[in-house]
Amino acid sequence: MRLVLGGQAVYEGIMLRSQRYMALAVRTTNGEISLYSEPLPTRSHLWKLPFLRGLVAFYDAIALGLRSLRLSLQMALPEEERDVAEPSKFALQALTGFSIAIFLFVILPHLISARIELSDRFALSGFEGLVRFVVFIAFVWFVGQTKEAKRIFAYHGAEHKAVHAFEKNAPISPEGLKPFPPEHPRCGTAFLLFVLLVKVLLFAFLPVGGWQGVLARIAMLPIVASVSFELLRLGATNPLLNWLSLPGIWLQKLTTAEPDEQQLEVAIEALKEVLRLEGIQVR
Repeated sequence: MRLVLGGQAVYEGIMLRSQRYMALAVRTTNGEISLYSEPLPTRSHLWKLPFLRGLVAFYDAIALGLRSLRLSLQMALPEEERDVAEPSKFALQALTGFSIAIFLFVILPHLISARIELSDRFALSGFEGLVRFVVFIAFVWFVGQTKEAKRIFAYHGAEHKAVHAFEKNAPISPEGLKPFPPEHPRCGTAFLLFVLLVKVLLFAFLPVGGWQGVLARIAMLPIVASVSFELLRLGATNPLLNWLSLPGIWLQKLTTAEPDEQQLEVAIEALKEVLRLEGIQVR
């Protein structure tokens, strides 16, 4: 089985995962790098079938991503500030964030487009998609102006450089990672862009206006995620379809940044740990 790595940036650190393990590396307040790792649950072959695997990937990305973020807060923050990572408080924050995302990227674009008088369903869905895209770009840009987001975006770039280095068999060192770009074709940002595009096609067949239209769009999200995952996979693995990855690479200019050497060191530790768990020797 070919080893495929993925991951995400977290608070002052990076989570990397293979098909079987996850490894979390976090820079603590005293400057040291703290590591955490665990095996991932195994899935039956049924969940690896096309379109079904997209649902699993979507669920895992959210569940493991939130868990990794909470763990990174516990690992990085001084003890007197770790209450923000308490399960109940963190779950409330995550639910609030998810609700805001549903409002901004599902409900708001639909309510705006429902006020436009267009007889062609695809034209109306296209307008809704354009509103959604503008809201998404504005949100990412606005959030990206904060100091905290800029650091996370730099860790995001370090995560991608580590994956690039592994895939290209480059030396696992700061010097080995630096030449690679901070963007990667399998990034979750690219997945979100595919979601925005797939919605334009699928939402054209849904009712327009009122809460019936809103609920129908929310109910369609699993199907949108499945189709988007397959398109992302095609663009990342099929040389003839690499052009599918280009818009996602361009969009990552907003969600990644060049990391400094200390952030690269964190990415290297996460990579070494997940490779150690997989029994792969690091050179």
